[in-house]
Amino acid sequence: MTQRSRMLGAALLLLLLTIILSACGGTPVAQNWPGLTLAGDTIYAISGSPQQVYMLDAGNGTISGTFSPVAETKGTIWWSPVTVGGGLAFVGHTASDTEAATLYAFDPETGQEQWKVAAESLILPAPFYADGVVYFGASDGCVYAADVETKRLKPGWPPIDDTGELACQAQEAIWATPLVADGRVYVAAMDHHVYSLDAETGEVLWTSQVGGAMAAPPTLVVEDGVLYVGAFDGQLYAIKAESGELVEGFGFEASNWIWSKVLALGDQIFVTSLDGNLYALDPANGAEIWSYCGTVKEDSGRCKDTVLRAGPVDAGGSIIIATESGELTAVVDAVRQWNWPSGTPQADILTTPVVSEDMIYVILMDGQVQALEVENGAQAWTFTPPESK
Repeated sequence: MTQRSRMLGAALLLLLLTIILSACGGTPVAQNWPGLTLAGDTIYAISGSPQQVYMLDAGNGTISGTFSPVAETKGTIWWSPVTVGGGLAFVGHTASDTEAATLYAFDPETGQEQWKVAAESLILPAPFYADGVVYFGASDGCVYAADVETKRLKPGWPPIDDTGELACQAQEAIWATPLVADGRVYVAAMDHHVYSLDAETGEVLWTSQVGGAMAAPPTLVVEDGVLYVGAFDGQLYAIKAESGELVEGFGFEASNWIWSKVLALGDQIFVTSLDGNLYALDPANGAEIWSYCGTVKEDSGRCKDTVLRAGPVDAGGSIIIATESGELTAVVDAVRQWNWPSGTPQADILTTPVVSEDMIYVILMDGQVQALEVENGAQAWTFTPPESK
């Protein structure tokens, strides 16, 4: 398969999903969803028109630097969220006019480009940094790994067959960030499979098939050696990290897609669904402990499909959820503590918020970054990218 055909296929897949989400209440966008990352005292927000990475002071939202590839591009641009590690920041960038898919390493304080490596297709998920290596998935189904010291892709990442063609681990796109732990790379793919790879060689150690595509990475509970991952068939799966076997006796199914990453917290796990609910579950068997409905239909009293696509977030005693319609809610034991904003929402939210001590940060689909107080949701500051004013 040529690079052009991979790029076109990935673009068509993304367009198809946009149409599907629009039918489900989603919002079609010309570029991918804005990214939001918190590392230390800096927020990395992919925002503006044209989009670029803004480095913001987490205390007041002022700009400390920006990053964007030097070359000017036209057409559609896709970004991955930023990842910071090993003294560098990493971001995926793909331009439809040049079909160039690139992982960039830049200075996390100044935004100055340090080096880059090319991929064969769209880099949509955030990279993962571990032990001097940056792992990232792409829409061609391959997992790539770049060595920070050599500034090159590691041999065998991505795998190449005897004819010189890509022999990707997955048969369809990878939209979920790889998870690296204990010398293994765990990857959830759109082909209904979770893969375990040797973090050094890239060898496939096991594969585990589930009943739907997956857009979020698995969550590993180290003490139990179990991976939890939700899929588009509405089911949550528990997989043994060592062998890839499904945990016997575990089962949970929502009434719509599970898009978000699972949150493991204490003796409970939490997951949101496009059916509008936040679920608290028993990690041993998936039994529902309680659920919270984002919006209740006034006429029937049933839960409205609020579309909870962003993942639940731990806010030190409460769970923060974001609705696609643009609201944030703090929940404790199925009881709402506060809701933001108090009036009509400004824009959709499709990106998972991040929390640091007493502050919550969220990016809206219009590119604004909002900083809110964990205790009551009071607005601390707002960042609007200059191009959007």
